[in-house]
Amino acid sequence: MAAERHENRSEMESQPRLPDLNFVSDKLQKFQSKLLTDFEQRLSCMVEDVIQDLRQRELRAHEFPNFERSDRKSTWHNRVTSEAPTDVSDSPNGHANGTNPKLPHQAEKSGKELKRQLPEKVFVARESYLTALLQVEHMRTIYHIFYIILVMFLLNVICYDYFVEGRIDLGLGTFRGGLRRLHWVMGVWLLEHVFVLALYYAFRGWALVRHKLKPHSSLQHFWSHSCLILYISSQLVFCFVSTSLCLKFNLPFVSACVLLLESTRLLMKMHAFVRYNAERVLGGKAKKEDAEEEKEATGKPFVPPLSCYTYFLFAPTLIYRDSYPRTSHIRWKFALNRLLEVVAIAFLYAFIHERHIEEHFGQFGLEPMGPSQLILKLFGMMLPSAVIFLCGFYLILHSWLNFTSELLRFGDRMFYKDWWTSHTYDGYYRNWNVVVHDWLYEYVYKDMYTHVFRGSKVGASLSVFMISALVHEQVLGFALQLFFPVMFFFFGVVGVALVFLMRSAPKVMGNIFLWFSLILGNASLISLYAMEHYAQKNCNLSNENWMDRLLPAAWRCYN
Repeated sequence: MAAERHENRSEMESQPRLPDLNFVSDKLQKFQSKLLTDFEQRLSCMVEDVIQDLRQRELRAHEFPNFERSDRKSTWHNRVTSEAPTDVSDSPNGHANGTNPKLPHQAEKSGKELKRQLPEKVFVARESYLTALLQVEHMRTIYHIFYIILVMFLLNVICYDYFVEGRIDLGLGTFRGGLRRLHWVMGVWLLEHVFVLALYYAFRGWALVRHKLKPHSSLQHFWSHSCLILYISSQLVFCFVSTSLCLKFNLPFVSACVLLLESTRLLMKMHAFVRYNAERVLGGKAKKEDAEEEKEATGKPFVPPLSCYTYFLFAPTLIYRDSYPRTSHIRWKFALNRLLEVVAIAFLYAFIHERHIEEHFGQFGLEPMGPSQLILKLFGMMLPSAVIFLCGFYLILHSWLNFTSELLRFGDRMFYKDWWTSHTYDGYYRNWNVVVHDWLYEYVYKDMYTHVFRGSKVGASLSVFMISALVHEQVLGFALQLFFPVMFFFFGVVGVALVFLMRSAPKVMGNIFLWFSLILGNASLISLYAMEHYAQKNCNLSNENWMDRLLPAAWRCYN
C-alpha cells in the first residue's frame, strides 16, 4: 500500500499543475471590462464625430449656403493637379489659370517614372470665409458684440485721458511718433515702382534677344545666363537698399514696417512674374489668349502686355496670371466698411501700445527686475497680445485685402481659410495666410522639390520654413533696428518642431493646444521684443566690440 501511495504521489507531481481558475477568471474579466471600456470610448468618439459632421452639414445647408455647392467646383479648394483637367476658369476665354500645354521635355519620360505631379494654383470667384460667415445672423451678432467692445474700449481711453491726463489724445501721439518720415517712405516706394516697371522692359528685351540668338545656341546660353546673374544681383540690391534706408533715415517702427513690407511684396511680385513667364519663353510656347496676342505669324516669344503686369502689381495676390476672375461692379459700401475697419483697428493698436506695452515695458532697464516681475509682465501681456494677433489677422488678411480687391474688382477673395479650426500646425500654416503660402508653394517649394531635393518633401518644406523665418526676422529686426532673432527661433525652430509633434494630435486637444501655444507664443514674442527695444532706449550701453552688438540689451542692462 505504501508503495502504491508513493507511485500515485509521484505521478501527480509529474503532471503539470493546473492554474488557479479563479485567478484566470478575474484576469479575463478585467481584460474584458477594459476592452469593452476602450471600445465604448472609441465608439462614442466616432459617433460624436459623425453627429458633429451631420450637424455641420445641416448647418452649412441651411445657414451657410455659400459653403455648399451642387457641383464639384469646391469653393475653398484652390489647387488642381496638372494632369487633371481644370474645371474652373478665371475668365470667359478659359486661359486665366495658366494651364500651359506640356513642354516637350516634360512629356518625355526617358524610361523613368516622373515624380508626383504637384497641384497647380487656380483662381475662382469667391468671397472670403468671414464674409460668407457674417451673412448668418448668429455670426453677425458676434461681430456686433466685438464692435461694442471696441466702443467701450474707446470710451475707457477717453475717460482715462480726460480725468487722469487732463486731455483727450485718442492715441494720436502714437500715430505721430510711429508715422514720422512717412513722406520719405512714399518717395522710396515710388522709386521702387520705377525699378519694378524697368524690370518688365528688361525681361521683354531678354526674351526678344534670346529669340534672335536662336540660331546660335552658345550665344543664346551665354545671354540667358548673363541675364540670370544680372537678375539675381538686381534683386539682392533691391533688398539691400530698402533695408539700409531704414537705418539711414532712422525710421520709426510703423514707417519702417510699411517700407520693408512693401519692398518684400514687390520683390515677391517681380519674382512671380519672371518665374512664370520665363518658363513660357524657355519652352517656346506662346500662350494665345486671343487672336491679337498670337505670335505664330512673327515667331516672336509671347510676353504679357504691360497692362497685365501693372494690374498684377496692385492685385491682392502674389501668383502671376495673365488674367483673374473679376467682379461685375464695385460695392462701394462694402469697400467703405472695410476701410473703416482698418482705421478702427489702427486706433485700437495705438490704445494697446499706450495702455499696455508702454505701461508694462516703458521703464524696462530703469526699474528693478527679477523673475517674479518678468512673469507678471508676461501674463499681463497675454490678453493684449491675443488681441494684437487676432486684430492683425483681421486687419491685413480680411479688411485691407478685401478693400483693395473691391476697388480692383478682383474676384478671388480666398486670402485665408478656417485656420481657427486647425488641430495641427500643418493645417494652421496652410490656412493662416493663403496669399503668402501660395507664393511659397508655387515658387519655392515646387522648385526645391523638383530641382534641388529631387522629390524630398521634407527637404523642400524645411527650405520654405527657413526662408520664411529669415524674411520675418529681417522685417522685424530692421524695423526695430536691433539684432534679436527671437522671431527666427520661434518660427524656424519651435514652429517646425510643432509641425512634426502635432501631426497625430486628436482634434479637440490639438485645437486647444494650438490656441494655447499661439496665445503664449505671441505674448512671449511681443514681450521679448518690447523689453529689448526699451532696454536699448533706456540703458546707456556702449558697443565697443562686435560681441556687444550680438548680446541682447535686455541682458546687458541687468548684468
